[in-house]
Amino acid sequence: MATDGAKPQGSAPAGETTLEGGSYEVIRTRLLNQAEQLGTLAADLNTRRKKLFGGTELTVIGNERVRTENNCVPRDIVSVGKYLLFGYNVFLGLKKETVVSDVFSLHKFEKTDEGFDFSAVPATEAGGFLADPRFIKDFGELYKYYKDAKLTQLKRTESRLLAVFQTGQTLRDIKVFRFSLDVEGRATYIDNQGERDYVFPPSHDFEWTVATRENYVLGTHPHVNVLDQVFVETVKGDLTIKVENNSSTGLGIYSEPVDDADQSLDDAEFAYTKVGGLILLRVLPFREKTYRYLVFNTRTQHVIRIDTIGQACVRLPEDQGIIFPGGFYLQTGDYKVFEGTSEGMEFKKSIRSPNGEDVLYVFYRRDEGSYVLFPYNLVRKEVQNPLLAHGYSIFGDGRLVVFRAASNEPTRVHPMQVWQTPFVSAEHAAAMPSAPGYLGKVGNAELVRGISEALSLQRVAKSDKPTRRSYEDLISGVTRALDAFYWLSHAEVGLQAPMESLRRTAELIIDEFEKVQALQKRAVEAITEADAKQAQLLLRVRPEELNNAEAYMQALTELRQQRGHLISLKEIRYIDLARVEALEKQAVEETDRVSTGCV
Repeated sequence: MATDGAKPQGSAPAGETTLEGGSYEVIRTRLLNQAEQLGTLAADLNTRRKKLFGGTELTVIGNERVRTENNCVPRDIVSVGKYLLFGYNVFLGLKKETVVSDVFSLHKFEKTDEGFDFSAVPATEAGGFLADPRFIKDFGELYKYYKDAKLTQLKRTESRLLAVFQTGQTLRDIKVFRFSLDVEGRATYIDNQGERDYVFPPSHDFEWTVATRENYVLGTHPHVNVLDQVFVETVKGDLTIKVENNSSTGLGIYSEPVDDADQSLDDAEFAYTKVGGLILLRVLPFREKTYRYLVFNTRTQHVIRIDTIGQACVRLPEDQGIIFPGGFYLQTGDYKVFEGTSEGMEFKKSIRSPNGEDVLYVFYRRDEGSYVLFPYNLVRKEVQNPLLAHGYSIFGDGRLVVFRAASNEPTRVHPMQVWQTPFVSAEHAAAMPSAPGYLGKVGNAELVRGISEALSLQRVAKSDKPTRRSYEDLISGVTRALDAFYWLSHAEVGLQAPMESLRRTAELIIDEFEKVQALQKRAVEAITEADAKQAQLLLRVRPEELNNAEAYMQALTELRQQRGHLISLKEIRYIDLARVEALEKQAVEETDRVSTGCV
């Protein structure tokens, strides 16, 4: 089950002005038509790109089973050349000595007419690394001196294969066997001193900036100023996020209770970072032990709390958003949080396809040996449903083998699933024939970036709740794309002209926006002036101020004039009609009261 967060619906963000009616609608219709044309041309170019360079969607192409000699609990798999190395833990009972074949088995991975062949092969294959006397000796000593030793992970890098064993009660008590890998995929044993090679990348690929007193804005409701775009505080009993630098009110666009209602601004800890149009917030309220993590979208001014960002979080390519163990959040405001996929997960690695279109993000849980794989497509700006596994292996031709243990009970039969993916090796991609024509000269990865940018512009232009900020983003996005991709104007591409048309129309909307803003400002000034004038009038027509007939007649005259002025205000565009009608009702009631008093 997942929590979807499409772009928030409802009114425009606070502080933004929406446009409606008149010439704006005409220009807006023109913009939508141009955006549709740009999207059609970009989709057509993407179709031609896939036909020229080849495009592979993530699809299941087989379901097979691997059989082991003994009942075992599977732990991990990894490719070694054209073979599949399977690692597991066997509970041998009365057997006194553990040998290599009790933990490792080497298998074929070959396509057949019926499916795939995963039959076992001798340990002398793939360079004979499993039969190396030095490895057999070191392996035997491991189980001799560490009775509770168990395999926890198989890890492969460009030139190394690591077999990680837990030797004690904690995950830090490990012994790591190292093997070198040559270009043909053959493995050679190095030693059992690979602990330094067994490292994970940073959990976050950005730095947090801790707020200091320089960021504090004091007042009745003090808050922390984050980049002059969002304002956050934990006073008065709740954590509040505002988009206006206003310390006289505690109201904002988002709030949630805190444990200690009496804390001051100095008592809490605030940190932040900016990823494209997203601002990530890390907040630790007073007397609380768990950090709260929130995402603020500067474009949509939407806030959501996502605590799994604290475990791990990395940026998507081109600053298109962020991805974390439990899901993702895109600059567009789309997000999804998958349930049951985040607990204990660490960021392990990302794998980018040579075509530049797809990235695979891998998260790993050490104690269970489980993986979560998130495939992300740059063109569609879409994260497919995650793959859950207890082991995975990618071969040079892009085929992915995953297995998921049904339980922790030992068994001899282990189901494997085979996927075809775009994540081929660099050598496999280089062996493919070069694409002809102008698009071939531009290159697949460069085309992917340009098409992705064009489709992003279309999405911004077709926003359901457009604001001035979204039109400014559209103009700057077109300018950025035209500067970055020289090939957009070529006849085989044809994206420059529709982009320029989109930019010109957005600029017209900005001009119309200025007119609307001026009208709205005049409307606000008019209703504010009328409100103040009526307040003063009501003070003058109080019973204690009316002590003769002339005073009553003057009061009735002023009340009639005020009502006539209020009626005329209804003709002003963007006026607050509800407020005008409330003032008119009040004027009528006062007129009736003064008339009765006059009689």
